Parts: sequence; structure tokens; C-alpha cells
Amino acid sequence: MSFNPQKKPVIAVVGAGPGIGEAVARRFVQEGFVVALLARTEDKLQTMSTGIEADFGKHTARYYITDLRVESQIISSFKSIKEELGPVDVLVYNAGARRVNGRSILDTTTEEFENFTKINLFGAFWSTKCVLPDMISASKGTIIFTGATGSLRGMPGLSSFSPGKFGLRSLAQIITREYQSQGIHGAHLIIDGPVDGKLIGGVMRRKWEQAGEKEKLEETDRFVMQPTDLAKIYWYLHTQPRSAWTQELDVRAQNETMFSKL
Repeated sequence: MSFNPQKKPVIAVVGAGPGIGEAVARRFVQEGFVVALLARTEDKLQTMSTGIEADFGKHTARYYITDLRVESQIISSFKSIKEELGPVDVLVYNAGARRVNGRSILDTTTEEFENFTKINLFGAFWSTKCVLPDMISASKGTIIFTGATGSLRGMPGLSSFSPGKFGLRSLAQIITREYQSQGIHGAHLIIDGPVDGKLIGGVMRRKWEQAGEKEKLEETDRFVMQPTDLAKIYWYLHTQPRSAWTQELDVRAQNETMFSKL
């Protein structure tokens, strides 16, 4: 059964959640796409999907419960997406697993290292393999990976996070070198600093309130990246002319130091 009767182009947002994932989904739907939302938590997916359809109309969003640590679940979800929405035109891999409070290598368990690396890297590899054949057949497609400061710099406490993000950056470069000549635009977006989501944004605001930092509270976008503004960057990457494709782009708020975790 088709849930895309108007045959709109399809974007798959993998690792969809409140923040960047939802903002990207909304931006592309606003531009005429239908979005497939993939993540593990159904209530969050349902809330996002319902909200998007309420704002943009029926058949604009559909969700797929997927544990990104399990290859078979990713393959199954993308099979359903193709059957219900059509081939994926844009893949945004936005998943990222990390600890709020870092742990040293000696304190990091094998289980955590493996699970985080599967989410940060393996899931992108599996997702890419699912969408590439149709993109190659169409001679066009966009694959964007969400990176982090940890994609470039290993820092104390990030032993279960940075290795996967380092690998994700490499995978994005390999996609470009192997498939750009066939019309596939691969890009790696380095999010260099905090994003104003419910968790990080809330913590920072409380901290600023306690410190009496009125300027930061009044001009948050100077200090913390806004998901809706970041979504414009994803759209920009997708719509670049093929004579001038960007493979890697780093972004940060105005007052954030470049590669802030140095």
C-alpha cells in the first residue's frame, strides 16, 4: 500500500528525534518531500509524525521503529519505506550515542563501546547500503551524515563516542570518492558545539539563569545552535548545484570557539 499517493520525493531521517532530526524533517517536508522517520522510541516518533502531518497535511510523514544497532531491523525498515513511500532520494543519518558524563577508557565497558559504535557508525553503513542501489539507478541522491567536534578530535571521556564519529567522517569521504561521479552527493556536517534541544538547551538556560547571564538568555542563538537554522544547512547541502558540491562543512554558533573542544 502506498502512503505517498502524490509520489513526492522521499527523505529518510535516521536517528530522528526532537531537535536536529525533527527540524530537518520539517524543512524538507515544507519543500515538498515526504519523510520517513527512523528511531527506536515509538512515542517520540509518533509525536513527531503526528505533528508534521498536523502542520503539513496527511501523507507527509511516516515512522519506522528501528534499533540502529541491528542490521536486520534497518534493512526491514528501508524495505518498508520503499514499498510504502518509494525509493529514498535523501538520506540524513543523524543518530548519535554519547554519555552526558564522560568515562575514561578503563571505565568504559565493551558493551557500551560496541553499542555506541554501532549507532554512530554501523547504522550509517547499513543505511547507506540500503539506499545506494536506487540512487545509483536514478543517477542522483544525497547522503548527509551528522558529525560532531568528536569527529575531528578525541577528548578525555569520549572513548565510546569519538571513534564511531571518526569512522563516520571516513565513510562520508569514501561515499564521495566511490559514487560522486555517479550523481551521489555525499556530505559530512560537523556540528561544532551544543545544540539548543530540550536537554542541552534546558541545562544551559538554567545555568545562565543561576549565573545571571541575561545576555545569553536574550540572544541564545549567538551561543547555542538552533535546530531550525541547522535544518537550513542540510537543505542547502541537498540543493547545491552539481558544479559546486560541498563534501564537508563545519558549523557553530557565533560565540562558539572553532572546534570548541580543543
